[in-house]
Amino acid sequence: MTISVVDTTLADIEKRTITNYARRNRLRIWLAWIYGGIFLASFACFYTIWFTDTFDNYLTSQMELRNGSNTFDWWIRPPVKSKYRIYVFNYTNVDEFEAGEASKLRVQEVGPYIYQETLTRVNVALQEDNGTVTFQDKRSYEWIGGRPDNDTVVVPNVPLMSVTAYVRDWNVMLRLSVNMMLASLQERTFVKETAGGFIWGYDTELFHMLKPIIMLQQDISFDKFGILAIKKGIDKDRITMRTGSRGMDSVGMIERVNGVNNRHIWNDERCDKISGTDGSRFPAYLLKDTNQTLSMYLKEICRMVPLHFAEKTITHGIPSLRYKVTPDVYNFSYEQNKCFCPKVDGTRVCPPAGIFNVSACLYGVPFLSSFPHFYGGDKSLLEHVDGLNPRQEVHESYMDIHSRLAAPVGGWSRIQINVEVRKANAVPFLGRLKDGTILPLIWVEAGVDELPAQVLEALKAAHFTAANVEMTLQWGSVIIMILSLSAIIACLWKHCVERNMKIRKKSFISNNILVHAEQPSRIALIKN
Repeated sequence: MTISVVDTTLADIEKRTITNYARRNRLRIWLAWIYGGIFLASFACFYTIWFTDTFDNYLTSQMELRNGSNTFDWWIRPPVKSKYRIYVFNYTNVDEFEAGEASKLRVQEVGPYIYQETLTRVNVALQEDNGTVTFQDKRSYEWIGGRPDNDTVVVPNVPLMSVTAYVRDWNVMLRLSVNMMLASLQERTFVKETAGGFIWGYDTELFHMLKPIIMLQQDISFDKFGILAIKKGIDKDRITMRTGSRGMDSVGMIERVNGVNNRHIWNDERCDKISGTDGSRFPAYLLKDTNQTLSMYLKEICRMVPLHFAEKTITHGIPSLRYKVTPDVYNFSYEQNKCFCPKVDGTRVCPPAGIFNVSACLYGVPFLSSFPHFYGGDKSLLEHVDGLNPRQEVHESYMDIHSRLAAPVGGWSRIQINVEVRKANAVPFLGRLKDGTILPLIWVEAGVDELPAQVLEALKAAHFTAANVEMTLQWGSVIIMILSLSAIIACLWKHCVERNMKIRKKSFISNNILVHAEQPSRIALIKN
């Protein structure tokens, strides 16, 4: 009986040992699978965050223009209102110049006249089938500070100069007819007007007479002539732009203007092609390599303008990338710019470096654009008039761009509008001005002083909050991957250790059973 009890007890011990081992083994297998799943998930997160652009792509996808989103609503009615600081060149020695007492005209920069722009997009049509949106810009301007725009200034008679430029190639009889008309109107080379009128529109009988003729070529929405009168109201051009729904690599890119992707202005396929964004956003992938050039299409001058990376900076407390429009954009000694020179008798005639002839884009109006005070231009431009002082720090154009969203967060666009004197025989109304003289009219500084609180908060979140989330995901995935891998190794190590212990225990129990089985024979032998 003693032997049976011992035998049963050892068998039960062995059975319980095997059962406990099996239970623990199953638990460790389940834990190993769970830790393995965590490891694979953390490894996938690690690879995605560290070696792909998935996180950045998610952020930039918020810039897609889609119906119902905040981005779309802000794009239609931008909460950020640009300021326009406008300076007028007042001609101070016209009487002396016309009397031959002064060899050159002298200008005085007057301003700034500060206006706030309100921009909305109207007639908006989303084409979801091809990922574009078509719209028109509507702008209004309100004087908010600076000098009062009822200042009286002496400025070139731009309508008169436009007429002489337009008729210079007409036959003699037609030019004589124009001469008689101008004489009846008593037109003068320079006129006195208010600064606000010269900028946004003033009454001139000559313009009213010419408007029906001009309307035969293009639609004119303004009733008074002004240098910037064309910017007020609803823009006649309908722009088609990429929304990003077909890929963020083309978001903001202008595809067509009035239904065409080629303006047929410069008689060159490359220069006539419409390319670049409207300046409200850029494809974010371009910012990853700062050697790449950003492109902005300015339909007012019918060309693409490149922006080159200059430096990293802080704008409104947000790290950003500063891109500049360099003076090279108006240098026609470069082959890529020569196609922007207008053709005269089949030959391209380029202006001096620093000037861009936009007359071909404006139906022959002799306007030329440049940087303010001819900054970065040929020195000969400063010989036309006295009183100009080009300086890089106040006359260059730049844009600060959010390093993640590729959206502008600041910057100033600075451009000067000039008129070229183009004299016509038998139309002697330009006096002592020499043919080809370039006269500065105004220069405009457009940008943003401050951002609304909700916009600033969103931009900061897209940088700082996103950076913290990304860092958490990056290092969190590393830590979890290490911990889960350690847990898997620990489970396997314990499994191996317990398996060895089980083998030793099984051997020990078997030996004990064998010993107890031999004990009766030994006892009988002793008794005998």
